[in-house]
Formats: sequence, structure tokens, C-alpha cells
Amino acid sequence: MIWSLGLGTRALTRPDEGRYAEIGREMAVSGDWVTPHLNGIPYYEKPPLQYWATAFSIDLLGPTPLAARLWTGLLGFLGILASAFFARRLFGTEAGWRAPLLLAGTFYYTALGHINTLDMGVTVWMFLAVGCFLLAQQESSPRFWMTLAWGAAAAGFMSKGLMALALPGGTLVLYTLFTRDLSPWKRLHPFPGLPLFLLLTLPWFWLASRVHPEFLWFFFIHEQFDRYTTTLHQRVEPVWYFIPILLAGLFPWTLVALRATGNTLLRSHGRHFSPARFLAIYALFVVVFFSLSGSKLPDYILPAFPALVLLSARQLSLRPGPFPLSPPLLLTLGGAFFGVTALLFRFPTLPESLGWSLGMDPDMIPGYQNFSYWIATAAALSLVLGYLAHRQRALPDRSLKTVAIGTLLVTQLLLSGSNTLADFQSGVTLAHRLGPRFAAASHLYSVNTYDQTLDFYLQRTVIPVAYQDEMAFGLSLEPQHFIPTLEKFKPLWASDLGALAILPPPLYDVMKNQGFPMHLLFRDAHRVIVART
Repeated sequence: MIWSLGLGTRALTRPDEGRYAEIGREMAVSGDWVTPHLNGIPYYEKPPLQYWATAFSIDLLGPTPLAARLWTGLLGFLGILASAFFARRLFGTEAGWRAPLLLAGTFYYTALGHINTLDMGVTVWMFLAVGCFLLAQQESSPRFWMTLAWGAAAAGFMSKGLMALALPGGTLVLYTLFTRDLSPWKRLHPFPGLPLFLLLTLPWFWLASRVHPEFLWFFFIHEQFDRYTTTLHQRVEPVWYFIPILLAGLFPWTLVALRATGNTLLRSHGRHFSPARFLAIYALFVVVFFSLSGSKLPDYILPAFPALVLLSARQLSLRPGPFPLSPPLLLTLGGAFFGVTALLFRFPTLPESLGWSLGMDPDMIPGYQNFSYWIATAAALSLVLGYLAHRQRALPDRSLKTVAIGTLLVTQLLLSGSNTLADFQSGVTLAHRLGPRFAAASHLYSVNTYDQTLDFYLQRTVIPVAYQDEMAFGLSLEPQHFIPTLEKFKPLWASDLGALAILPPPLYDVMKNQGFPMHLLFRDAHRVIVART
């Protein structure tokens, strides 16, 4: 019940939530389950499994935030259940009941389980594939478990591409080099596993390439290899970029997870296959793999978290004596951090008086001030439950439950409170405010900008003007869907009575000086809405 909170009450935010929700909505409306479309334009950057699931939920529930996030939320919860199953089968009953509490009480995992991106899906499918692979090494029915592993790998591949093969496969190679243990290779069971994988993945690629033959080059070379090996996508970050994300994301189990991983790698495991060592290598390889990538986004390392949680559950199940000090202490320190953050958001002039800048536009200040009350509540809850968990350390099970459920509640409070920022993080307020005007418009033009959430809330697409960005490949396939320059747009706009246009604020002044006939309907620090009347 706690896990499901907020999935349907928060507005979708841009860019990712709006993008993947809109692709699913357009798929549900068009009935085209082969070619994904964003804003009516072919969108081949990722495979379609999550789009299919979102389209199906929109068919059932309508175009709502709940329908858009349902697949992510369900898979995130499936990962929690899977952690209990794998921990119990691999490391015993004690680890089995600790693992789901640890995972549900991990800040980053819970947060991304409630945000509509592709990363939770590929994380859980890869976790299922790795878990079934580990069971195949020690159970009496290895072919059965490896068949499940191949099937889960196919689902991961259809969620986000080659990483679903590269990360588990690379881990197997590293494990073999590290331990000189070749036994796992004898239990891969490529038959019937590989035919099953191909059966689940090849049909869509074949169908999509029949519609747009250029798609295969774009998907495998541009979106997979070029994204990793070059800075083409302009997401350049230093090699240490993921370290603070990992340390903060594991809150409040950071020190427990680091200690468990270090102990696993350093301890002798003999000559037999070690699931714990494989999980440790897998988690580290995920972080190192993406640290060496030319393109980095914060949620790329999410696949490491379930593996680290299993290692932590194993460590706690073997630990005698009181509960470790670090989780209650970190929960308490987190409360202090949230308290300071709430104070800064509530009184934004305070940091400015000290020479700091929070980077807020004037219209953002009320939203952050309202958010500060939610953050302050989360701070109070963290402080109280952190202190309570510390007092319960002599009862390790009770202390663990207090920390885990407390972190889950704190994360949900922060997620729910973030909805106060919807005015400038989403198009929902604008869609409601100008809904009748948008609905009556002859055309909607989006000039030199694109709000991924607005299409979803308006339930109609826009015509991009002088803008390509993520739609560039789709527009190269179907260029009739956009207007390339302002010069070509000007006569169309002049003759299109009843049209509306969405502009960045600086462009409004430029177009006004160039003689575009416009009537101003709305303006804030981020966007301008004008009408051709």
C-alpha cells in the first residue's frame, strides 16, 4: 500500500515522464504497435516493451498519470518480491526477509520506481536474469532456471537494448577471469535459451525494419554504440560522476552495502561457484561500465542496486549482535539535511544574503516554498525514526524494519511534495488553464521548443518549428511533420487564423520585432503562448 502511493496523484514531469507516457498514448490511439511515435513522429531510440505496456494500461485506465507510471511501479514492486525470493534461495531465510525491506527502503530505488523512465524496467528484468542464472548454478534443474534467465534477458533487451546483454555477459567474463572458474559456462544452456531469446526479440526488429529500413543502423550504431563510445549525445560528465549518486542513492544502507561488497570480494570462497562474489562483480561492473561511457545520466547505474541489496541482506543475516549503527545514524543525518534544505527553500533570500544562489526564477519561488513544508515533514520523520531505530539496535529485526519503512515513507513524502513544482516542471497546469483555447485551435505550433508533457495532457500533437533534437531521426524519415525555419513558418502562421504557438520567452520578442502577428495569451519565465487572431 505504501509503495503504490503517488503513482496517480503527481503530475507527469518533463522530459522523460512526458516522453514515455506520450509514446504509449499515441500507440494506444493509433493502434500502431510496430512503430513508436512521439508527437506523431517515428521514435526509434529505444525498444518498445514499455511502450506496449503503457499503451495497454492507457487502453484500460485512460490517459492518466497512473496509467503512465503503472508499468514502472509494478516492475519496481516485482523487483522487491524477487529480492526476497532470490535472497532466500541463495543465502537463506534470514536474508530472504531482510532483502525486500532493504530494497523498498533504499532511497534511489524507491524514487525511480515512481518515475516513468525505462531504467526500472531494464533493472528488474536484468535482476531476474542474473538471479535465475545464479539459481541455475546450484539448483537441481539448471535448464529450467536458465530458460527463465534467457527469457528475462530478452525482456530486458526489449526494454532498453544491448545493455541487458552486455552487463550480465561482461560480469560472467570478469567472474571467470577473476576466479578461473569455468563451470558457469557449462550451465548456460543456449538451447532452448537462445532460440527463446531470438523468438522474443527478432520479430519486432524485423517488422520495424520493413517499415523503415534505416532504423537498424540508427538503433544499434547511433543509439547503442555511439551513445556509449562518443560524446555525440552531449551528456558529458567526469569519470567519478556516478560515485556520489551511488553513495547517496544507497541511503541509508550506504556503509552496510559497501562493507558487504568489500567483504565478499576479499573473502576466500574456495573453488566452488560463489553467487555473492558474482553479485559483487556485477554491481561494480555496472558502475564502472557507465563511468567509462561517453554519455551519462543519473539513473544509468540503477541495475547495481538490487545486487548490492542482496549482498547487504546476506551480510546482516550473518552478523551477530546489535543492529549496525550506520543506518539509524544516516537516517538521522538525512533528517538534518532535509531540515536545512526545507529552510533554504522556505526562505530563498537567506542563501542569497550569504552569497549563494539557488537558481530560482521568481515564478518558481512559491512552488519551492510549498515544497519546503513536505521536506520539513520528511525531515521530522527521519529524525524521529532514526532516533527510534538507534534505541532499538539491541533488537536488530525491529531496528531494521524501522529504518526501512521510515525511508520508504520519507521518500514517498518527498515524491508527493514535488508535485508543488508542477507549474514549471510539467504542462499540466498550462493545459488546464488554457484547455478550451488549445482544444479549439486550428493547429498548435511549438517553435524552437518542445514540452514532452503537454501533448499527453492536451491529447493532441503539435507541429514543431525550427526544432528537431530527439525527433531528428524520425523527422529525417518523415520531414513533412515539421517546419524547418522561422522564415518558412512566417507565411503559414500569417494565414492560419485560430492557431496557437508555444515559444521560449526570448523568441517571443524576436518574432514580435520580425512582424509576426500575435496575441499574447500567457507568459512566464519558461514559455509563452500566443494566438493568431
